[in-house]
Amino acid sequence: MQVNFEQAIEIIKTLPPEDFRRLDEWIEERKREERQAQVKEQTLKAELEIYKKARKWINENSEKYMNQWVCLEGDELIAHGADGLEVHKEAVAKGIEAPFLHHIVDESLPFGGW
Repeated sequence: MQVNFEQAIEIIKTLPPEDFRRLDEWIEERKREERQAQVKEQTLKAELEIYKKARKWINENSEKYMNQWVCLEGDELIAHGADGLEVHKEAVAKGIEAPFLHHIVDESLPFGGW
């Protein structure tokens, strides 16, 4: 048996106060979960945009920083150098909580044949 909205309201009206309170808590929990899901989605979208900016920066600047570690915050270069640990330490010292580090290397393969 499927209950429509109006029927559900009539059923809810008959609930004892304790069950009505529990229903209210259940509804509020669903609202909290929805808000959390929205915040998570917005956060992921923002992080994806930051990552896209970093990838674009890497594609445009890789020759200049070849064989170096770079730390980026979006498309902003925070630190760079040959030692990834030192680059990480420098980024943390500049206040970056979760540094995005990338080691730029020549990814083209040499031609080889038989």
